[in-house]
Amino acid sequence: MLSLHSLPFYYGFKDFLDLLLFLVFLYVGHFYYQYFTRVNKLPGPFPLPIVGSLWNKRDGYSKWILKLQQQYGDIFEVWLSNKRKIYLCRAEYFDKLLSSSTKTKWFSRMGANEGLHELGVSKQGILANDNLDSWKFNRHFFSQAMLTPSFNLKAIDSTNKMWKEMEKYWNALGDDYQIELSEWMQRFTIDMIIETTTGKRAYTLPVYFNKSTTKKIVDIPPAILDDSEYFIHNLQKHVSAFTTFAVFPYYIRHYMPILKNITKAGIESRDNIHRKIMEIIKNRRKEIEKNDDVIFNDMLSLFIVANTERDKSGIPDLRPMTDDEILGNIKDAFIGGSETTTNATCVLIYYICKHPNILKKLRQELDSVFGENRDRPFTSDDLSALKYCEAVVNETARIHHILHSGSRINTEPDELLGYQWPASSEFILFFEGGNKNPLYWKDPEVFNPDRFMTDDKIVKKNFIFFGGGIRQCPGKKLAMIELKGIIAMLFRKYDVTLMNEELHYKSLIFNSSIEGMFIKITPRKE
Repeated sequence: MLSLHSLPFYYGFKDFLDLLLFLVFLYVGHFYYQYFTRVNKLPGPFPLPIVGSLWNKRDGYSKWILKLQQQYGDIFEVWLSNKRKIYLCRAEYFDKLLSSSTKTKWFSRMGANEGLHELGVSKQGILANDNLDSWKFNRHFFSQAMLTPSFNLKAIDSTNKMWKEMEKYWNALGDDYQIELSEWMQRFTIDMIIETTTGKRAYTLPVYFNKSTTKKIVDIPPAILDDSEYFIHNLQKHVSAFTTFAVFPYYIRHYMPILKNITKAGIESRDNIHRKIMEIIKNRRKEIEKNDDVIFNDMLSLFIVANTERDKSGIPDLRPMTDDEILGNIKDAFIGGSETTTNATCVLIYYICKHPNILKKLRQELDSVFGENRDRPFTSDDLSALKYCEAVVNETARIHHILHSGSRINTEPDELLGYQWPASSEFILFFEGGNKNPLYWKDPEVFNPDRFMTDDKIVKKNFIFFGGGIRQCPGKKLAMIELKGIIAMLFRKYDVTLMNEELHYKSLIFNSSIEGMFIKITPRKE
């Protein structure tokens, strides 16, 4: 009888195991060679292969970084998988990296990241585009569209209209209905940003209403509702895949269990989103060609007509945008204008509800601006008058920054903070750490909007909200329209009761995502 050791299968399997162990040995050896020979050794948790420093993480990501800041100071290093990241936690450390000059060596956000290239975001639009010439070209069109007066008027009109629709759904669900604010606001912001950017209506709000009740007050064809739900589902999958594609090398994310499923879903959602946006672009081109006298105020139309015969304000030296370039910018608007605004709105409402004295002061301002009319749509002049409301928005961002971090990578060797850094060194600007740094903020853990009501130079210098430098968020004005507008419409008309004692959120590498936040609303009593 032949023993197991005499079978060819055994030797083939043993050879495979030997090869696998050899490859693991090479990977581990290369990993620690990188670690022990790194330049400018900084303090930080000791890394392990594949997971890096994440073995040390016990809390959400931002809380973990805050603890590391307390442990190691305002500059330290963290390893994510096999990538070294230097964390900066003081606003004055950000200055050079947030330069406004296009000649800066710190223009790049993610560097030559093959994962983001595969996901379709590193060479398109402005969000993660690291090609300087391509980024400058796209940024010009994006900023031009955002600054167009008609676009901002459309944004105000869309926010008012979308709020009235959502309010109608909430009232139809009854006084005892617990509103899952994070879900409703996600659909509100997506419907609003799609209408503002494309001029076409999405219907994710009525879809969610129909899911929440047997009452059917929405008379929209099912095919249109299904199409809206399909799109939001793909957008959610696309955004959730960013971390996996940005951090993990190709073979790990494509072949490691769990990660390979996320990778597959990310690629499928990428293709589905691109297909849908391209369809919208082609249809809008046809509409514009057929309607010579119609003025379109949405971002998509402004992109299409820019630097063409239809554009009265174009710059002759620039060419028109291609469909692929428009696709990248529209997708960035969807991602940047929905996910962050959703979470920022939820956090804002949470902190207002948790501080009755601040709500009282906020309502005094709302009543002085709007009078006794609690239903009037807000205007641009109203938003300008809401100074305390803006202070509340700023203080909320200071104490719980949704985009708690931003990254920069140098394209050339450079000096920073007394160290010489080779090209492709990655720095993480931990905005939340800077916004809470006790060196500059009195009682940093206390929620106090009044600190933004003074002309305090320390506040102005050390507060980071929408990033900075040449890559500052171009959607700042649009975001403030939504945040201040929603607060004005909600709290001047309703009493809001939090159903969660604590704020539940998932903290990722660069942002926080609110989960399961429930409220109840009743007509305002005072």
